[in-house]
Amino acid sequence: MTDPQSLVETSSEQASLCCLNLATVPIIFFSLLFWGRAQIKEAVLETMRMFDVDPLSILSVEQTPTFEPFMLECIEEAYTRGYLSRSSDLALTEKHVRIGAAVGHYAYFHHRGTSSHKITVLGSLRIALDFCIDDNCFDPHSIEEYGSRLVAGRPQLEKGLDDYRAVTSELSDMYDATAGDLMRMSSLAYVAGVHLEAGMCGGGASSWDVSTDAPHFPNAMKAMTSDSIAMTVQTFPHAVPSKCYLQALPDAAAVHEHMADILSYYKEALAGEFNRVEQIAQLRGIEGSDMLSELVSSMAASHARVRRTLTASDPTGSLFSLWHKSIAGYVIFHAVNPRYRFEDLGILAF
Repeated sequence: MTDPQSLVETSSEQASLCCLNLATVPIIFFSLLFWGRAQIKEAVLETMRMFDVDPLSILSVEQTPTFEPFMLECIEEAYTRGYLSRSSDLALTEKHVRIGAAVGHYAYFHHRGTSSHKITVLGSLRIALDFCIDDNCFDPHSIEEYGSRLVAGRPQLEKGLDDYRAVTSELSDMYDATAGDLMRMSSLAYVAGVHLEAGMCGGGASSWDVSTDAPHFPNAMKAMTSDSIAMTVQTFPHAVPSKCYLQALPDAAAVHEHMADILSYYKEALAGEFNRVEQIAQLRGIEGSDMLSELVSSMAASHARVRRTLTASDPTGSLFSLWHKSIAGYVIFHAVNPRYRFEDLGILAF
């Protein structure tokens, strides 16, 4: 049996740790210890309520019978495709595939047994490679070259990046041209965003100070590094024309981005990460935890617009139901993943 604790953990802290702004660490940690935790807990609970997730009904991965078989299926598929190897030193590891499978299990399992069945496994493998890229598993020069080599049709400098291109292409080709291109652009922006973020951090803490004349920069960076458009497109069956959900994508992406900020804020604050929440808070001269209620309100407004847009497109409610189920799955994924440290907030039953 696989160690349940390892099923949903990444192999290291995410690459954003390189963006640690040392000047902010004492301030963030002091704020978190003395008055931020209650705000964080409330923001997490409000997010759960918004997506009809009862924290006391969430089961751990070892209590979820469908999880480990699916995770093993994803690992087997990764070996079959050569994304993983027992004989060579590849960047992608089983640990990355496990966390990709966790996302796929909780957010995309509704595709199982349908004509979109392949999306669950392919999406999990693509997300596994997202985490591998974010984990700094590739040489920075290989990441820097990714976009130009992709456009020119040249091989990537490392096999794992060719695998990322391949699985993204295969998944995108399942959808119509518009949705497929949006997925490809989202993946390319993700790699570019990781490279840009690492480059900015390389200059030290001062290079990560947000200019007061660039208030939209934190949001632009988040849009790039979240891969939120591709994550959203994967929610829908490939046979559904993209025009049925196209207008909902900007708000759906915003929900993804806000949700990720809220649910990962606690563990990032403990690590002293200078994330989007802290960047915007710096511009406003407030504490990062004070931003969370605003993010919740903004997310609620975006989610309401997604509901209205998808319901107008599909009065049966099927598209919105799929979206709602998927985003609720992302919430559960964060809850069961030990790295987000929800147990510290005292909101889970396990």
